[in-house]
Amino acid sequence: MTIEEIYKKEEISVRSYHVCKYNNLNSVKDLKEYLFVRKTFENLRNCGRKSNEELIEICNKYQSTNFAEVNIEKEENPLKKIISELTRVQREVINSFIHINANSLSVRSKNAISLHLKGNLKIKNFAEKILLSDKFQVSNIKNVGAKCVPELEIFILIVKDFLIEVNQSKEEKRLISLKNNFLIQRTFSISNIPSAILETESIFLLTNFLLNENALYDKNQTIIAKKSFKLYHNKENLTLDEIARLINLTRERVRQIRKICLDELFTKLLFIQNFNDDLLQKYGLDVSNNQLEIDEEVVSKVNSTNGINLSKEFITYIIYVYLFNQYILIGNVEDVLQSQYFNSSKKHNWKNFYLIDSKIGNEIDFIKFANDIDKRLNDRIEETYFFNFKSYLSKFLTNKDYSILNSSLLVAENIINGEFDLFLDLDDNITFKKNTVKQVPEYIIEALEHLDKPSKLSEIYNWINHNYPEATKSEDALRGSCQRSNQIIYFGRSSTFGLKKWEKTRDNIKGGTIKDIITELLENSKIPLHINEILEEIHKYREKTNERNVITNLKLDPNNSFIIFNQKFIGLTNKRDTYDLLKYENLPVQLGKLIKSKIKKKLITDINQMSNFLNKNYNLTTKETENILASLNIIL
Repeated sequence: MTIEEIYKKEEISVRSYHVCKYNNLNSVKDLKEYLFVRKTFENLRNCGRKSNEELIEICNKYQSTNFAEVNIEKEENPLKKIISELTRVQREVINSFIHINANSLSVRSKNAISLHLKGNLKIKNFAEKILLSDKFQVSNIKNVGAKCVPELEIFILIVKDFLIEVNQSKEEKRLISLKNNFLIQRTFSISNIPSAILETESIFLLTNFLLNENALYDKNQTIIAKKSFKLYHNKENLTLDEIARLINLTRERVRQIRKICLDELFTKLLFIQNFNDDLLQKYGLDVSNNQLEIDEEVVSKVNSTNGINLSKEFITYIIYVYLFNQYILIGNVEDVLQSQYFNSSKKHNWKNFYLIDSKIGNEIDFIKFANDIDKRLNDRIEETYFFNFKSYLSKFLTNKDYSILNSSLLVAENIINGEFDLFLDLDDNITFKKNTVKQVPEYIIEALEHLDKPSKLSEIYNWINHNYPEATKSEDALRGSCQRSNQIIYFGRSSTFGLKKWEKTRDNIKGGTIKDIITELLENSKIPLHINEILEEIHKYREKTNERNVITNLKLDPNNSFIIFNQKFIGLTNKRDTYDLLKYENLPVQLGKLIKSKIKKKLITDINQMSNFLNKNYNLTTKETENILASLNIIL
């Protein structure tokens, strides 16, 4: 009598029916077996007092079998025979099934069953210590509490049912299908699984299926993972903003989900370790090598064999998860699987993944190795230098085990080839070539040396463009480069430039503005200078400048750096406290008229008399007197 038939006859409640179905008690016989062993149904999940009473009543009602008189040994003998006759494939399927279901147990239950079986979960040991043991009771397992008992009972029952079902099928495809069906349904709760998936052992086909079924992630997470990670061959990834508009979330929320998906990817894919994909026979991957090289030929074989379109990066990552206990993944997951819009300057940004035997990967810090090469290549290398590659690699040994170096050389060489396009020379040296290319200011300096005179920006640009067409884009771009070198000087605001060294080798060359020349002159003078002295200095370098232009320019200085006294004496504001202010401030504005009057009246007839007069009354030197007279255009 089945539970469905009893339920349809309304002999048990809906709750009791669901308790039976959940715990795989599908007939009166199952109920009686359970009651005989456990004496009660209250240990079943969701089974309360009323359900327990209902189920016991059903057992008592259908007394066609006096279970107390059943020979337990006879009931177990068929199971023992089944186990002894299992084929190798059947055993592998069952062992894999036990393993995956044990991993799905709670931590306490998993630890307890593993301890009871001494870590050996294979069917032979499982049967001897549990299925065929007269003394076995779940409650007697060490460290098993009341909450673990129902979970472990269900686990054992599921294994037993699966064992019987596997025994009924000898065909390998059917066995694989059976195993996959149990594994996928139990792990991901997918009911409609295509036969191609059930009959395959391909970790790539399975991963592609689970991803498309939203089994690894929920719907939004799957969209974000597919659109932002390099999962597919020749498929452009979207930016965070584009994905945000697509699924109607904020850019920041998409970024957060993307990070979660990337962080959980390894754990999500661990499921594939329960399959037996023959990587050597199918794709030519020899898992006994120190490094698994996933080239374009392997990628093409994987995709064509399985009818999928996965990327080289994702295929490599899947293999890494599958062979996690044997190989280490070298290469930053975020760098390789995500499109890089901004590169970090503090570390190497990885282009590829490298699967390296864990014995080598644990002995050499390949991340530090790559970061060091990256830093060297990005530093300014004035002169080419090289290292013996084996000696250089030894710097990155984690445990100073030098014996590992020989087997590591090829792996390290593959990394520098793929990441940096570097190749060893015939003497096995790694070479860091000079990387200082000629900068734009250097082209400007060369142009000025050939022009051999202060030149307009247009002249400099024309010379560079004629001799080095690719050096600069435009005349405007060249202007900024002129200002970035301390070897180049400019002349005023006329877009004229020259070489700094010309100031020392040529008498008529001085860079900067007229203000710069005046400032330097006044900085070197303890007293204010007359405009004539200033013009005398300026005319050495700027012949066309006149007195009026200079004074006007100084008056309009936005920083008020200059003091202009009467009679055109000029000083610096920051040196005001060092000047004899009374001398220059007391000079009358009408000094010119006064001098002309003295000359008219014949009171002054030569320069000496004029000097004496100005020195006595205004404390002016002969030089200052001459400058004033020249400025006033007075000839004695």
